[in-house]
Amino acid sequence: MKNLLSTLRLAGAALLLATTLPLLATLPLLVAAQRSTQDSLLRRGELAGGRPTTSAPRPAAPTPRYRASADPGLTRFMHESIDLNQLPANQIPGVYERFLDATRAQRRQWGTPDWDEASATLGRLNARYEAVRLDLPLNDRLSVRAAQGEFRTLQGARSMKERLDDNKGR
Repeated sequence: MKNLLSTLRLAGAALLLATTLPLLATLPLLVAAQRSTQDSLLRRGELAGGRPTTSAPRPAAPTPRYRASADPGLTRFMHESIDLNQLPANQIPGVYERFLDATRAQRRQWGTPDWDEASATLGRLNARYEAVRLDLPLNDRLSVRAAQGEFRTLQGARSMKERLDDNKGR
């Protein structure tokens, strides 16, 4: 009986090892594929994914009330005067978060022109992010990518809703 139990244990361990090793061998390939997919999505501005949680609340970035060189889209949607060309890397995640908060709050009242302007504004913010992203820690880069993805998800949901409404009207 003891020999049978020990044989079964060995067979179970061998089976576990035989199924695990091929999976472990494919991990480097999966990581490379994921990176290339993320890079291509980043280049196209179509990142998607869950929003990472932060360990501590991010302090609000001090911004002057009026700036002549402020981005008009950020001024319109966030009611803040932010010059993207002068925005330091450490303030970018906070701007993304506030822009996304404004998008969530206003999206139900937006029409297609509003979404187009918000998308163009996000494009300018993404360009600034690309210029300074290597200066940010990984956690901040992940939160920025999550914000990019959430915006595109909200935009896609609105587009789908409009299509469904158009089809109902026919």
